[in-house]
Amino acid sequence: MSSADHFVRTTRGPWRLCWAHGSAEIQALGGMLGPLQFRLDDERELDVMHVAPWSGLTRASALPGVLRRLRGEWPCIPFGRADQPPALPPGWQVQPADDGWHHGYAANHRWQCLHADAGRVQLALDFPPDAPVARVEREISADPHAAAIDIGLTVWARRPARLPLGLHPTFRLPPATRRVRVMLGRHDGIHSYPALASDSVTRLQPDTCSADLSALAGIDGPLDLAQLPAHGVFEELLQARAVQSAKEGAPPFALHYLDYDACVGLWWDTAQLPDLMLWVSNGGRQRFPWQGRHLALGAEPVNSLFDLGRVAKAPPGHPLADRTGIALDPATPWHTRYRIAAWQQAAHPDADHHAL
Repeated sequence: MSSADHFVRTTRGPWRLCWAHGSAEIQALGGMLGPLQFRLDDERELDVMHVAPWSGLTRASALPGVLRRLRGEWPCIPFGRADQPPALPPGWQVQPADDGWHHGYAANHRWQCLHADAGRVQLALDFPPDAPVARVEREISADPHAAAIDIGLTVWARRPARLPLGLHPTFRLPPATRRVRVMLGRHDGIHSYPALASDSVTRLQPDTCSADLSALAGIDGPLDLAQLPAHGVFEELLQARAVQSAKEGAPPFALHYLDYDACVGLWWDTAQLPDLMLWVSNGGRQRFPWQGRHLALGAEPVNSLFDLGRVAKAPPGHPLADRTGIALDPATPWHTRYRIAAWQQAAHPDADHHAL
């Protein structure tokens, strides 16, 4: 292949990270990261990031950008749905979204590569001229000393605005039930979605608050989502308020893959993005492309009211009514950093090494 051919291929993506402790792929569409493999030892790798089973199918080419090659991790700017939600409880107000891009313009368009080598990929995307956001950049770097990647996100505003904003790591779940343990740090309660979904099966009572993932307020009694995939078929959205690390240096969120006896942790700035939205996809959507076979767990650090921040407002007394988004200022770019890392369960992550 000529050097010119190589330039075309690398500028269009995908771009690959490859280092002693793992490998990863980043695509242009949505700037999405995935697949991602971490090397646990000389003989074992753990596949961490979800890749949708319809990726590459002919029918998938007609899907919206965010779904067409759905995978792994990406930023949502702005965060959330753009369509009108189903019937909300009394006191909630609905409003039209400022555009039609589900999970934001950035999740539905092709990013430009600014730099790519085996250890670091830097991408950028310019927004339409009428958008409050002017430009976003993200950098994904492999930690040369660990099974870990570090990600930076910068947002330049065109004008002052407050937008719901979130990150969207989506983790792989195996087909066997209850083989992944969900480890959530300290929090101020886990809130269920305020309305029943119109396109999927749900087993949670809407607009409730529970103290623990192992005993959520279910329609048919307590529902345990602390180990996944769960028994049954359903799709759930939850928001854990004010998530913090359980102890110094520990991740606010982690998964224990029992069949590998290995963990994957997610660290982020909980002052900027105080809550964690959990998307539990447990085969609960039947229409294409889901077809009842989609298993994944989205663990999404957010400053948002569920995925409703663009289209609805909670009543003043609701515990999440103050989650109104990030204040953006054209004079100062907004920046955040986060980290995804794996370790064998027998060896706990070192606090200093893994801190942001």
